[in-house]
Amino acid sequence: MIEKTKFVRFKNIEIIIMQSTTGLKKLEAIIEDVNKNGIVAENLIKQLTELREIAKVEQDPLVVKTLRLVYVYIEDEGHFDLNLLEEEEIEELEEEETVLEENEEVLEEEEEEVFIETVEDFEERRENFIYFLNLIKDALNEYNRIELKKIRTFLWTEIYG
Repeated sequence: MIEKTKFVRFKNIEIIIMQSTTGLKKLEAIIEDVNKNGIVAENLIKQLTELREIAKVEQDPLVVKTLRLVYVYIEDEGHFDLNLLEEEEIEELEEEETVLEENEEVLEEEEEEVFIETVEDFEERRENFIYFLNLIKDALNEYNRIELKKIRTFLWTEIYG
């Protein structure tokens, strides 16, 4: 049984996002495994599938879908090579944060084509994957949700495009 520790109201729905003890422990275990062993496709697919089951209980469709797309991508490609830490993407996110702060409004998801570069370096792959896991870890954060939506859109196009 998954222990729920915190309910949060988000867009008129009560949810808990990776706030359960089980979810947080699973995320930390995946991060530790990636730091120790790198990105091993077989291990990550299994771990992300388990994490997705926890996310289903925690009732966040964005996290559930993004986790599925990530492990399908890893299964298809054999690795995680998305460059989520690209400087241009970070600058774009900072601009969006400024707009949010100035207007004090939530940005609606816009229909746009999302491009994410890939990386070849082992260390960069690891850092980018851990960045993704940290987005999931704090998925209620408005800015993290924007990034997760970009990742989801990109992966959907890459896989089913």
